[in-house]
Amino acid sequence: MQDSLDEFNEFRSEMNDLILEEGDLNTKRFFNLDHKVYQDGKLPAKTKELLGLVSSLVLRCDDCITYHIIEAVKRGWSREEIYEAMNVGLIVGGSIVIPHLRRAAKLLEELEPDKSKEDISAVEKEESSDESDKREMKNLDKYQEFKVYTDGACLGNPGPGGYAAVILNPDFQKLKTVSGSEKDSTNNRMELKAVIEALKIIPKNTRVELYSDSTYVLNGLSNWIEGWKRNGWKTAAKKAVANQDLWQQLDQLSSDFELTYQKVKGHSGDQFNDEVDILAKKEAEKI
Repeated sequence: MQDSLDEFNEFRSEMNDLILEEGDLNTKRFFNLDHKVYQDGKLPAKTKELLGLVSSLVLRCDDCITYHIIEAVKRGWSREEIYEAMNVGLIVGGSIVIPHLRRAAKLLEELEPDKSKEDISAVEKEESSDESDKREMKNLDKYQEFKVYTDGACLGNPGPGGYAAVILNPDFQKLKTVSGSEKDSTNNRMELKAVIEALKIIPKNTRVELYSDSTYVLNGLSNWIEGWKRNGWKTAAKKAVANQDLWQQLDQLSSDFELTYQKVKGHSGDQFNDEVDILAKKEAEKI
């Protein structure tokens, strides 16, 4: 189930960035309005997620229903409260809503809202242990080769974002953990930020093998970026490259390294990929 949710979030994030990159000012204004309307106002953002869920059920938009259920769980609504909201959607929308209600119920049954908190708690304990062992960590300058796992997360996309990176020696022993957050960001910006912040502290003129579950980052580094530079940081459609500021920063940093890439499947049991995923979400939730 987690894999399908990750695929949903990744697809949504990548397509949103593509639409914003190719769209005109009206498109950008609409997306910005959609983001702003779900922020805290006279009504708290938490309440607005339930309103969005009810509206999505009435309009029978399955992608919208999936998104608002995920957000409602993140914001702390209980299963009972979410079901009560969905009952309102059923009454307003009528029996034609029932097939969509079934899919919504299945998603809610399979979501494990407490699992991420337990995982985060476990990582926090590990981080605390790492802090006490700082003196035993090896100096980065001793190595000519590094393994780096990165990940980014965003609550809302756009919304509060977090990034994380774990830097390892060639034997996959942890040397350093980097993480941080931004108040208003996107998932793709946080994915890029994780790589940038890791490269900033790795000694130059070394070999770096980057492990990421972000198709956006890996395709950008291995396929797209040279074309963007030739076109003056424009896409093939002559539009400005999305997240250009971060791509330019990453391009400059990466020139100091012998950089290779490895695609990692998210939530596949890879220890360090899971760790940066949890840390990035933790950073986003701080805001």
